Amino acid sequence: MSDHETLPTGYPIASTPPAASAQARAGTGGTVAPNTGPAPHPGPHAGKRISASRLRDIAAQLSSRDLAVLGSVEHYRFLTAAHLQAFHFTDHHTVESAARTCRRVLSRLRGLRILGVLARRIGGIRSGSEGMVYYIDAVGDRILRQQRPGRTRRRPEEPSARFVDHTLAIADLAVDFLHEAHRRRAEVVRLAPEHEARRRYTDLLGAPQTLKPDLYVELAEHPGDPDVDAFFVEVDLGHESLPTLLGKCDAYEAYRATGAEHRTYGTFPRIVWAMDATRTQTAERRRDSLRRDIDNSPKYPTSAYTIAPLRDTAARLMDGYSHD
Repeated sequence: MSDHETLPTGYPIASTPPAASAQARAGTGGTVAPNTGPAPHPGPHAGKRISASRLRDIAAQLSSRDLAVLGSVEHYRFLTAAHLQAFHFTDHHTVESAARTCRRVLSRLRGLRILGVLARRIGGIRSGSEGMVYYIDAVGDRILRQQRPGRTRRRPEEPSARFVDHTLAIADLAVDFLHEAHRRRAEVVRLAPEHEARRRYTDLLGAPQTLKPDLYVELAEHPGDPDVDAFFVEVDLGHESLPTLLGKCDAYEAYRATGAEHRTYGTFPRIVWAMDATRTQTAERRRDSLRRDIDNSPKYPTSAYTIAPLRDTAARLMDGYSHD
């Protein structure tokens, strides 16, 4: 993408979840496959308590984009400046001007304690300024609780590096979908991370279950197209054993067996494993092993599973959407 190309405004653009789309409209909940467990959250940093009148003043000065940024961080739990730039700073003539404006906005929101940054930075390919990871700080949390009285207060827990890596990889994939949709003139109809994409159901033994995917995605070949392709996406960074991954496949098949998804939405989304690891050979070996195990087991309908490198996943799922 050239410096003068811009993306459509990213998802989400508001602090409340958007209306459910084609596949999700018929019911509540989200999607599927047990994952990394409940999300820990860093607590608001120490500081003077903000009075109710000061809180009203801060809330009154927030722009619609400020609120959209706050909503995105709530949506994904942790985001970098690069993620937020891709979601909300797309109406600039150059990437450089977008980045400058994004940095200014994030600095102001930090100063107001709308957003905070984790104490430790992440390294590797995210070193430097992109190593700053944003979360909802004390004032942002209070504003969201005022907007939605039922919202619970965030607990002061420091997230593990593994959890943050996994969460940011999901956000990376969401940005990849937006870039690919823009390039192909397609549409990302919905992106829902795990806490917004769950399926609660009763299994065949009568026990309540919850299916938790990392990401639920709906794609359309053309903007406004009523026909969508739906996907349950699992992001694997090589931290879990292959038997654990197969256990997640078992969870999908247990949910499929109830027929609940078909009754509600008419179809069952394709299950996608977006896999990466520190060493390329390890990632390739894991993908090959998982593919082999799925293909060799009668429990899994092999045509229902896609396995791809993390960075290729969005392009792979949108192959055939180009309109050049």
